[in-house]
Amino acid sequence: MAYKGFNPVAFARTAATTLAKHIRDVEENMLRNYQLGALLEAAGRVNYNNSGEGFDWPVQYRLHKVEGNTGETARNFSRKNLWKHANMEYRGYQATDSMYYREFRSNRGEEGIIKVFDNFVQRLETSIEQALGGEYYVNGEEAGNEQGWHGLESMFAILDTNKTVDKDSGAIGAFDGADYVAAPGATYAGLITNLGNYGGEQESGTGWPNGLADPEYDFWSPLIVNVNSTSFNDVTGAVHTWANQGHEAMRFAIIHAQRNTSQKGQITNIMLARNFYMELLNLLDDKERIQVSSEHQLRALGFKNVVNFDGIEVSWEAAVPDSVGYGMNYDNIELKSMDESLLRSEGPEYDIHSQAFNAVVSTLSNMKFSSPRNFFKLQAIA
Repeated sequence: MAYKGFNPVAFARTAATTLAKHIRDVEENMLRNYQLGALLEAAGRVNYNNSGEGFDWPVQYRLHKVEGNTGETARNFSRKNLWKHANMEYRGYQATDSMYYREFRSNRGEEGIIKVFDNFVQRLETSIEQALGGEYYVNGEEAGNEQGWHGLESMFAILDTNKTVDKDSGAIGAFDGADYVAAPGATYAGLITNLGNYGGEQESGTGWPNGLADPEYDFWSPLIVNVNSTSFNDVTGAVHTWANQGHEAMRFAIIHAQRNTSQKGQITNIMLARNFYMELLNLLDDKERIQVSSEHQLRALGFKNVVNFDGIEVSWEAAVPDSVGYGMNYDNIELKSMDESLLRSEGPEYDIHSQAFNAVVSTLSNMKFSSPRNFFKLQAIA
């Protein structure tokens, strides 16, 4: 990158190659420096080179009826529709920057040019890494985020903002502080999370998610647990907050998010907000010894703030909204990109009209959660 006889067009070609190499490092850092990204990369759940305007996937919402057979029982044959299709669009983020030609004229010599370019690259790198690192948890259905990812929060809207499920009867109604869970009311990937929206029934006399339900009743419904429920910590005079009963709320969520006893769909990780994590540690200090093991996957990936709760890795991440926690199974999560990499750089290219080198770093991608049923959220409902 010689200074003598500086040629803007030749410089742009060389700089574009250098920027592309830098962006590969940024992508690696963006995944490995944030816990959910690191888990997905380690599990091979970052998916590249996808075609089409978006992506869809089949979801089985009903089961075949299984009947007894004596060996002489007549059989009835009919075509059955057991599937729904979820669909998601690719969405984009981009960061742009410019370097004016006069900056190069003001920084004489090869070292000066390199310094200007390095500062330019650093601005783009820092912006895109910090911005996307927090997008794993955003609500893609929220006003103002129409072009952003569908992060974890996208599936957790509550029906009419605060309706709950009666803990005894299963009826959905106005908020009751004794109920364990809220009534889901989101639309995720084109399918509605409301209980019973696609048919089916809950077992009579039991409050969902307790008891049994037809598969179609809750196949797309996540668990939203009220951490302040007065049914937790059922002691006279008890203060019903996360700080006092968070371990009970979390245990309830872990057990009930898994709708049957198969290994598929088990919660693997819980990500808490910073304040929830601190209050949980204080609570566990009083209740039981905190277990920390180097065998935790997150600790093996370099993250130290991890504890074991009922065999589940629990940690905190700065991007998780305050006073919230998420339970997940990362085998049911993918980060899908249209390009052969997650981040793509264009330029810098020299524009003779503005007399500047312009560059952009962008992505066309989105999160995929195979089924909201395999996830839970911890929050106070009022």
